[in-house]
Amino acid sequence: MSRSIYSWQKECLSAWQDNKCRGIVSAVTGSGKTFLALCAAASLLKQHPELRIRIVAPTIALANQWRQAVIRTPDLKNIRPGFYGDGIRDDVDCQIMIYVINSARSGLAKHVRTDFALGRHVLLICDECHRYKSKENHRIFSFIEENIDSLPLYSCLGLSATPFNGDRDDRLTAVLGREIYSYNIESAILDETIAPFTVCQIAADFLPDELEEYRMLSHRIGLTLKKLKNTYPYLIDLSESAFMKEVKRLASLSDMDPEDPAAAFLMLSYQRKDITVMAETRIRCCMKLLESMKSSDRIIIFSERIEQAEGLYRLISRRYGNIAGIYHSQMTRDARIRVLGDFRENRARILVSCRCLDEGLDVPDANIGIVLSSSAVPRQRIQRLGRIVRCSTNKDSAVLYYIYVRESTDDRAYLPGADSRRVYDLRYYSREDVFSNDMYEYAAAGMLAAARSAGMNSSEQRELRLCINEGLCMPDCLLEPAVLKKRIRQARSVHEKNYYNIMYKLSQKFIR
Repeated sequence: MSRSIYSWQKECLSAWQDNKCRGIVSAVTGSGKTFLALCAAASLLKQHPELRIRIVAPTIALANQWRQAVIRTPDLKNIRPGFYGDGIRDDVDCQIMIYVINSARSGLAKHVRTDFALGRHVLLICDECHRYKSKENHRIFSFIEENIDSLPLYSCLGLSATPFNGDRDDRLTAVLGREIYSYNIESAILDETIAPFTVCQIAADFLPDELEEYRMLSHRIGLTLKKLKNTYPYLIDLSESAFMKEVKRLASLSDMDPEDPAAAFLMLSYQRKDITVMAETRIRCCMKLLESMKSSDRIIIFSERIEQAEGLYRLISRRYGNIAGIYHSQMTRDARIRVLGDFRENRARILVSCRCLDEGLDVPDANIGIVLSSSAVPRQRIQRLGRIVRCSTNKDSAVLYYIYVRESTDDRAYLPGADSRRVYDLRYYSREDVFSNDMYEYAAAGMLAAARSAGMNSSEQRELRLCINEGLCMPDCLLEPAVLKKRIRQARSVHEKNYYNIMYKLSQKFIR
């Protein structure tokens, strides 16, 4: 193909071909999974001119991105892709057909059977394939009556952002083959296929009334849990996931009767989760963060609840004017398309989103993400990080801010086990509306003391303090020295040059 291909993609293609052109690839979002799949399709098309390429995506937004990617791929440019979903039903005889999963459930298997009956080789590409384990979505594979080895005309490629987990993924490996290649975040950074990034973990506190209610519910949950285990002693020996699954089953048997200990435990847990997710401190912290952002920053804010996203969007609009858009599943299709278009074309530089945006947005210039609250699902966390680490000529680094409530059951780490050099910790005090980082402030105090001892005048000291204050929330002191030197050279003002010079000195003397 005329576009350059990364080394990992070459290795992966070779592994896929060695595995009879079947298998699952896990690769971090933004590293080039789509291009890898289209390279695979182009190579197989050379061997089988009659090849039918069937691509399945979980959302309309992702399906549309696949259509654009096919059109931009030189080796496929003469093939007009068909579309099957969102009310569109193109001729299924198209050599390349792109499906939205909701529509693929009823049509794809029948189309593939027809291809086989006509002696055509089929390549099935399943994007975000971890989404297809459910009973409904798994219907797309109903053309497989025995096993994939019984289908000589069948090739397949599953794509996902995170590694697969052994037995739990048997349902997918049976129809897509085993995992043949895994490409993680650290490898992608070393290869420069994604932008270097920092995860800034912000510990926030409940407001007093929220904390009181949270503690009250926690006490009631503790009492209910004791009663639950006394009623069903076998629950004691279950793992956390198995325990919750069984409690939900018991609660459903009681028709969620609040007198039943399983139902009561679930309802109290949901109430406490609501307090945590919707905590006012998350909104206050986010608004304070936005004050530190540059006008050139492209920001995506991830919310767990539509109500929370809409409230934040209104606050941003009142304070900053028409610089933000909002995107969630309850908006009309046309409204969602318009908002994404505004963000892609930089008519809006902040996008407030809900979960429906975790997969499906390709905006390489986005360099900052703010996670108001996060699920414990690793794939969702990596997907959100992937929204901001795509390489771009205008981007040399990215920052993901993760806000957690210190007194709650929130995870303290966004990516447990992540390289500590990529993690920056902040405390947010909602009453004072200020941030703090002990290490940074200690290093800054030393720099200020040295400046005074060296006889720096009052004007220069004010500039030094201003730059230090700006850097507290923007972890630029963790950037690689080469990146900081580049930013010093490219500074568009004296103040910007001063700022990056100071971040460079902090990086060299105190942080590393």
